[in-house]
Order: sequence, then structure tokens, then C-alpha cells
Amino acid sequence: MQYRTLKALFHADRSNERFTRYTALADERRSADSAFRTGIITDGGELFMAVPRELSVLSETVLRFERVISKLASDLPQVATGALIRDLIIREVVSTNELEGVHSTRQQINDVLEMHRESAEAIKARRFAELVKLYLNLTGPNSIVPTTPEEIRSIYDQVMRGEDLGEDVPDGKVFRRREVAIYNESGIEVHAGLYPESRIIDAAKRMLELANSDEVPQIYSSIIGHFVFEYIHPFYDGNGRTGRYLLALWLSEPLSLLTSLSLSRIIFENKDAYYRAFKRAEHPLMHGELTFFVISMLELVRQAQEELDSSLREKKSQLESAANRLDSAQRDLGICDQERSLLYLFSQVHLFTSVPSVRLAELADCLECSAGTARKYSRLLEEKNLIEPVTKSPLRFVLTCKALDLLGIRQQTM
Repeated sequence: MQYRTLKALFHADRSNERFTRYTALADERRSADSAFRTGIITDGGELFMAVPRELSVLSETVLRFERVISKLASDLPQVATGALIRDLIIREVVSTNELEGVHSTRQQINDVLEMHRESAEAIKARRFAELVKLYLNLTGPNSIVPTTPEEIRSIYDQVMRGEDLGEDVPDGKVFRRREVAIYNESGIEVHAGLYPESRIIDAAKRMLELANSDEVPQIYSSIIGHFVFEYIHPFYDGNGRTGRYLLALWLSEPLSLLTSLSLSRIIFENKDAYYRAFKRAEHPLMHGELTFFVISMLELVRQAQEELDSSLREKKSQLESAANRLDSAQRDLGICDQERSLLYLFSQVHLFTSVPSVRLAELADCLECSAGTARKYSRLLEEKNLIEPVTKSPLRFVLTCKALDLLGIRQQTM
């Protein structure tokens, strides 16, 4: 039998006892041995999650798909892997900004990523620099999973550094001091954040206990934690971007890096479904049950995995074809081994990132030579009309249309 929402069951019941009946059913679900309770009380009751058959099957499907994604990623060349991760970070930051009505471009975020690799001092004044750094840290050992409200505040400060907050600067001990509400396009209040700050801090502590608990499957606690963070709404502004970063951070342990770095993008592409999931979960007739919110979020995760799988397979096939074409081109055009190595590097970057320019320094790294020697070989490729410069400082190149035709490469979106 399909597991149905308490709200749907309530509306299907025409009896006079339906209020009593479905309050009792909510208590039964919440008290079941298989349920996970949060200890966080809302107007609808204590937030909890059940584990019906549908959720178990979906969770297993997601975890199995992770092995597929990880295997595809492990088969990629090193440059392609780096380009892919860079592109996912770019799209993730642009998408999480766009969800909040904050404009940023892929080239802008790519420039910030490049600066992170070159100059710690120069990066400080760049907008979105700290937000980019947070996502970049997910790729290595530098990401810190918060355990205290103060650490949540520290992450928020990084997310919002460089933004003009005006009167929305947090004014409480850790979070906000005043009340805050969210309104829809019609000016109707759809959610009020917790108040006063003592309640925010208490709920944040419980959220962190849940997110770091060994007694709740991490894939569930991450999603529940995301709901709780947005429900608390601890800041005047920036809750969405901070909450989505925390979701990626929490899910980066049970899921692959590639999936974790695709969540804001997939949420942006399905933002109506995302916001509906919150709205449904907060309805009083749901009695605090988050089961369907978790299912909705896992369906978005599953969609991200499917898109990654399809894109990686297609791009991997194109890269293999390009490598074969390079062998023929090396004979027909008199391309030397160093030129071939550079064209293969360009092929990987062009296929796996939406900002496909390559710096001279990267060409030197590829050939393990000096910048001067790399420039010599880049000039040979320019003379053959296979690459062309797009910026002078720093010097960056892209493949020409002739090269793309030669390699059989077409630009695609991830």
C-alpha cells in the first residue's frame, strides 16, 4: 500500500472524528520504532521522519547510483577531472546565488577560482571569494563540519562576505535578535523564523546534534538538517545560500563529491518543486512529518545523478574520439608530441567545463616545462589555427572552430 501524507488522508476522510483520528495517526507514526525524531517542536508538532517502503527503495537506488558516478569519475584523465570539478563549483555558486536573486556569471566565478590558486592576498577583495572557497574546500580535507552555533555563524560570515547587508547584519549574540518573516509574491506571510534568539540557538544546537548523530543515517540527517536550518531562519538574509552550502557539506560524506556539488544547480532547475517541498512539510496537517520532504529532496539528488551519468558518458565518449582523431591529425598535420599533448589538454578542458580557456601556466604544467617553452609550442598551434588567445593578462587560449571540427568536439552543458 502506498504511504500517503497525513494531509491527504485527512482530506479523504469525511467522518466527524477525522481531526482526532489523524492526530492519533501522527502520534503513532512519530512514536514508531523505525521513526527518527528531532526533538524540535513546531506548530504542527515535533518534527520527525518515518521510513516507509518507498523511502527505503529510493535511498538504496541513490546509494547504488553513487557507485556508478564514482566509477565514471575515476576513469577520467586528471585534467578532465579537475575541469569537471571546477565547472561544478562554478555552476553551484552561480545557481545558489541566482536562487536568491543575486547575479553572478560563470566567468566571474571562474576568475575567482583561478585567483584562489595564485594569490591569497588578491582574492580577499573579490566578491564571492569566500563562498567559492567553501565549495572548493569540499574537494579536499579543509572543509569543517560545524558542531556549534558559533561555527554556523562563521560559515554564514564566509558565505556573505563582500555582500552589502545594510540593516540585515546579524545583531544577536550569534544569530539575529529581531523577528523575521518570509512573504510570497502576493505579500502574504508564508513562514516566520523562530524567535527570540534563545529559541534559535536551542534549535540550532539540536539540528547540529542530529546532523552529526551516528544514530541517524547520514543521508537522512543531512536533509532533515537542511529543512530545520531553513525553518529556523537564523539570519535576516543569506539563509538560502548558507543552508544549501550546509546541505552540500553534510551530504559530501555519504554521497560522492560530484553529486554534492550538483545540488544547488538541480534545485535551481527545479526550484518550484523545492519550495513546494518546504511548503508541504510545514502545513499543520502534516503534523511535523518530514518523510515526504526527504523523499522530495532525494528525488532531486537522483535527478542530479542521472544528469551526471548521462553527461559523463557522453563527454567521455567524445574525449576518446578526440584522442583517436589526434593520432590521425598528428600524422596529417605534422603535429609534434608536445603539440598533441596540449591539444589533448584543451580537449579535456573544453569538454568538461563551460569556461574552456586555458592559461599559459597550465600549458607549462602539462608539458612540465618553462612558460617560455610552453609559449613556443602554443605559437605553433596558433600558426596552424588550432588555438587562439582570448585574454592577454593572464594569457589564455581556447580551441578554434577548426580545432573543434578536427577533434569532433561540440560544446555541451553539464
